[in-house]
Amino acid sequence: MVSSAGRGEVAPVQLLQWKVKLSILWVALAVGMSAHMLLIVAEPGILEELMEGRIEDMEITSGMLVFFALFWIVPLLMAYLVHVLGDRANRLANAGLGVVMTVMWVWDLVAHSVNEGFSGVWLTLAGMTAASLGIVWHAWKWPKVKDEQPVGEELMPISAGTM
Repeated sequence: MVSSAGRGEVAPVQLLQWKVKLSILWVALAVGMSAHMLLIVAEPGILEELMEGRIEDMEITSGMLVFFALFWIVPLLMAYLVHVLGDRANRLANAGLGVVMTVMWVWDLVAHSVNEGFSGVWLTLAGMTAASLGIVWHAWKWPKVKDEQPVGEELMPISAGTM
């Protein structure tokens, strides 16, 4: 059965599976960020640049470090929140943050492609772009949960004489 919004109805167990898939995608973003940073640090000359307090021709500030930390904190927090937020809040949070992450990863992907060509860094960015697009798609297609109790079946009170 399809609801008026075009989303299919599923049983609660299938909704749990949907949420687990979303959690995995969010964790994949955090892991991808770890791999991305590792590959950046492995590039020739980057350690000297880091020791001078710079990365990719930008000065490293406390604000920048907080911004970088959010690339781990937000996905890991969302992996948990997917399981505790209500359906509407889940759809909005996943769609909104998924779009923001997708735009940032595409921006970074284009910048690295133009400046450096294809590399391991490019591969991590492509993987994180795909994961964030998967999050947006899952939020867009968020299923509606079926009622557990079929219509017409009412609970019958147990009288003392029937036992």
